[in-house]
Amino acid sequence: MGNSIKSDPVYEPLKSRWRDIYESKSEFANDLTTLSHETDGILKSNLLQIAAWFNQDARFDKLLERPELLATCVTALKSKSGPIEPKLVEQSAHNGFFQIVNNVSSRPQIMKLLKFRLALLFIIGVLLIIFSVFLAPAFELIYGDFEIKIPSVTALVFTVSRLIRAIWWLLPILLLGFFIQNTIWRCSLAGKKSLFNNWIDHEFKSTRGELGNWCWHTAMLLELGFSPKNAYLLAGKSVTKNWISHWSHSLAQVPLIDTSPQEGDWLLDDKFDLINQAILTPSHQSKIALLNEISNYYWSRSHTTNQWWIQLIFTLLFWLIGLLALLAVLAIGLPLISLIAALTGGF
Repeated sequence: MGNSIKSDPVYEPLKSRWRDIYESKSEFANDLTTLSHETDGILKSNLLQIAAWFNQDARFDKLLERPELLATCVTALKSKSGPIEPKLVEQSAHNGFFQIVNNVSSRPQIMKLLKFRLALLFIIGVLLIIFSVFLAPAFELIYGDFEIKIPSVTALVFTVSRLIRAIWWLLPILLLGFFIQNTIWRCSLAGKKSLFNNWIDHEFKSTRGELGNWCWHTAMLLELGFSPKNAYLLAGKSVTKNWISHWSHSLAQVPLIDTSPQEGDWLLDDKFDLINQAILTPSHQSKIALLNEISNYYWSRSHTTNQWWIQLIFTLLFWLIGLLALLAVLAIGLPLISLIAALTGGF
């Protein structure tokens, strides 16, 4: 945590209030675990991760740097000093829960079926290996014994099956590599900062979604009383896209007094971008309200983002698989028909 943030007037009062919250951290964990039972998928995983954080180190500095953690404590941090009552814990956890729901729901719709499609491709790969290792050689041997002249499509399928038999071991290696890569990523800095527990969801997180996270985090920090400069510094630590992180840190170094949307290297691509306008809003409360609105807007846009190239890749893959299946049926069926005709003709 930088000296600039620690020297912010609100830092020590918030840290003092966090000590009170820390005494009730197990109650926060229990409430979040209970809420996770009402959900599933990534949202459930996120809630359980946050509950585990409360049950483990639960450091104040980490709280400020992670928006999903901070969301569950904002209500309690803003409350008056004194014991943290169970009702306040429940209210704070529930307020954070609904914000996290909005965040997780911002995943592009196509990503919700990505795991299913990958699993389907894996199953098809296994079936293809079974066909190549067991069925194709058996039929090739039968056709050879009966000295049947096989058509070109059958010869092609048998050749491909030989190739697959030679490299079938690559599939389990690729699968193992995926799990190893995911484990390494989860232990990395980006993995620890991400709301997701796998690098596929993380990598395909849209820019709008990440900018929405930045606005959400910044608005919470401003709501707690941090200066805009320190809010930008802290929010820059949470985003997983490097260019947004660098931009946020650069933004904290720029004096924005009397700066117009037509000036400044800190501007996003569009000088009239909503975030630029929020940054230039002089009123503290207006800035918070605008950033919250922008975060919801970007999350909504991220949810409906049409990642056409992912759809195109899977469409082509499934068409290719369908074509291969048709070729396999023809390859096995055509010589089989000839064999049956020859056998019946002999009688």
